[in-house]
Amino acid sequence: MLAQQRDRQKDTVQGRVLILLILTALLHVIYPVTLGGDTASLIIYNALYAGMFLAGIFIASDSRPHLIAAVVMALAWLAMAVLYALDPADTGKILATYLTLNAFQATLVWLLLRYIFAARAVTRDVLYAAVTVYILLGALFVPVYGTLELLAPGSFLDNGTGQPVFWQQFVYFSLVTLTTSGYGDILPVSGWARAAANLEQVIGVLYIAILMARLVGLYTQPQESGGQT
Repeated sequence: MLAQQRDRQKDTVQGRVLILLILTALLHVIYPVTLGGDTASLIIYNALYAGMFLAGIFIASDSRPHLIAAVVMALAWLAMAVLYALDPADTGKILATYLTLNAFQATLVWLLLRYIFAARAVTRDVLYAAVTVYILLGALFVPVYGTLELLAPGSFLDNGTGQPVFWQQFVYFSLVTLTTSGYGDILPVSGWARAAANLEQVIGVLYIAILMARLVGLYTQPQESGGQT
């Protein structure tokens, strides 16, 4: 049974995780196009997000419960995104969008981690999945920071301008925090904001350490097995 589940998950990840990686990376590179607030840029960005959700749904199709959960979260995000676009000032709709997005990203991270730690050899798909998880870990904290700023305005501060921080800046801040770069241009001010930033830093460092240990173990395992036979 476990072997069958592993094979099904392998089939849903292979060849598809690269698409998810490309879309996830693009979302974290081209987000400045939304700074102007024009409709065309927002449509393009949301279309890429929809593509990421679609790729995630295919990866989650290794079992019916995973597929149903992924589809439900994707539809919930789509509904919230449309409602938010119609009324960007509604705090409740923004929070609902953050929550559905965060739940879907967390599900993808969990599915990809299962795939990585169930793998028996280092393959391109395993490496693609590992990089995708790392970027998604940064993505996970963007809604967290956005929620903190929404519920307690002033939790973060743009150290250069002294102005409030918007969600686009949280994309940058999250990746900077995950990689422990710490440029100091955006500051977590409140206690909860600093706690969230500390948590992301710890997760980023631990992920790299644990991932490297796993990949080294996968690389050496066939050689060790061959030496024993």
